[in-house]
Amino acid sequence: MSEKLNENNYLRFIAGDFLRSPNQINSIFESDAELIDIGNNQVLAVTYDALVEEINSGLYTDYYQIGWMGVTISISDLAAVGANVLGLLLDLRIPLEFDLKNIDDLNRGIADACRFYGCFILGGDTNHNTKLQIGSTGIGICQNNYLKRVGCNPTDVVYTSGKMGLGGVYAYQKLFKNEAGLFLPKAQLKLGQLLCNYASCCIDTSDGFFPAIGQIMELNKVGITLEIPITTLLHSNCEKICKTNNLPSSIFLAGPHGEYELLFTVPLKKVCDFEAYAKKMNQLYLRIGHITTQRAFCKQNDQCIDVFEISNLYGKISNGNLQKYLEELLSLIKKMKL
Repeated sequence: MSEKLNENNYLRFIAGDFLRSPNQINSIFESDAELIDIGNNQVLAVTYDALVEEINSGLYTDYYQIGWMGVTISISDLAAVGANVLGLLLDLRIPLEFDLKNIDDLNRGIADACRFYGCFILGGDTNHNTKLQIGSTGIGICQNNYLKRVGCNPTDVVYTSGKMGLGGVYAYQKLFKNEAGLFLPKAQLKLGQLLCNYASCCIDTSDGFFPAIGQIMELNKVGITLEIPITTLLHSNCEKICKTNNLPSSIFLAGPHGEYELLFTVPLKKVCDFEAYAKKMNQLYLRIGHITTQRAFCKQNDQCIDVFEISNLYGKISNGNLQKYLEELLSLIKKMKL
């Protein structure tokens, strides 16, 4: 059974020799946003993300949605470190022949997302390109506490901020059925800030549930046991799509497109206080399992699931052959009896 994510090895090869700030708190992969100690008990949180493959593959075609997602991708990273958002730098590459209505839809998506998150466009860069691309640099501040992907220990309880699978459902419906409506996930900013006082580690699920689980396991050298049935973990929409298309329910946990929820761990001694405060603040959460010393992801019946093999599969399929990826993913899930 593999214990590493191939994407991590690839990024280590690219960025392994880059100079890093002596004030940087996180090592590579250790947090969703880069964390810089700026003194006075404050940490600067910075992240950059862009929509390139999502647009080129046809996953996102609605311009309002593209604007919304161009903001959300970076806000979600800031949420996963518990930051208060200062604002965004916007990176727009727009074709010369781009229709003005499309620009209006794009701008409305950006503006509505910023209003929803209570953040501002601080500046950025706009250029022409042969294809539309959008990226954003998220900038935030963590006061006193912050969250990283590392820090959990055996017996810590594992939670998600909501049901899983909606991102996978959207990708399947859009790319294979051309039937999807708008997918406008909402980054969990308020929960991330709340978790600074309780969580031992945190990651967003923008790449899918299994890749997020794999990151936590690999970085912390731990395992995770799922205490609830996978069907309980999944959003109700997943079950409907599975029945209609004769698919195994776990397929929507595989990634590489996720739902932008948070996956996090809380030490046992803080569980009662966390759950009580979360309920007081009307904050949803789902308790799904616990951290173990066994380096594996296990279901209730001790059946081990190789989340690394599942998560690495997409990167192994050359030339973006989505049909081949789906076929091999289904074969792999069948072999694992998921």
